[in-house]
Amino acid sequence: NSYICKRVRVVIKQITKFFIIGLSAVLVDLIVYYSFSDFIGMNTDLSKAAGFMIGSVYTYYLNKKWTWRHTEKTNKGMIGRFATIYVISFFCNIFINKYSIENIPDFLISATITNENGSNFNIFSVKGDKFAAFFMATVFSAVFNFLGQKYWVFPKGRMDPKDETNIEVF
Repeated sequence: NSYICKRVRVVIKQITKFFIIGLSAVLVDLIVYYSFSDFIGMNTDLSKAAGFMIGSVYTYYLNKKWTWRHTEKTNKGMIGRFATIYVISFFCNIFINKYSIENIPDFLISATITNENGSNFNIFSVKGDKFAAFFMATVFSAVFNFLGQKYWVFPKGRMDPKDETNIEVF
């Protein structure tokens, strides 16, 4: 019973770390995506691809060291497995984003402040359909990437022996 509790705690800890890194990577992806598509005028699919790729490189290094505590030197096999997971995730991400944008009705998310004179001041405006599509594509990729990294890219292998995540989990 104690072993099961420890296994559950380890998985929760890994998911939490992966989530924190993933959230910051999503922020990187989102900034690149909106910057390239809205400010530079780049095609939406190319903007999404650029954001995803930059976020992927970011997550590789942080997850390797912090989430999985993997001490093995990066090698071609590891990079190849990571690239395979992320290429599959990449195409699914773009497809889900594109399909969702095409099928979610247009709507706007905005915040406005009205002063005492009745004048409105727009704080921000975001295309809600574009944001919803981004969110759905990102959730799919996160689940797929977690499972791929955990079981294929960074399996037990050489890990920090002091780390409690160095036990066999599921």
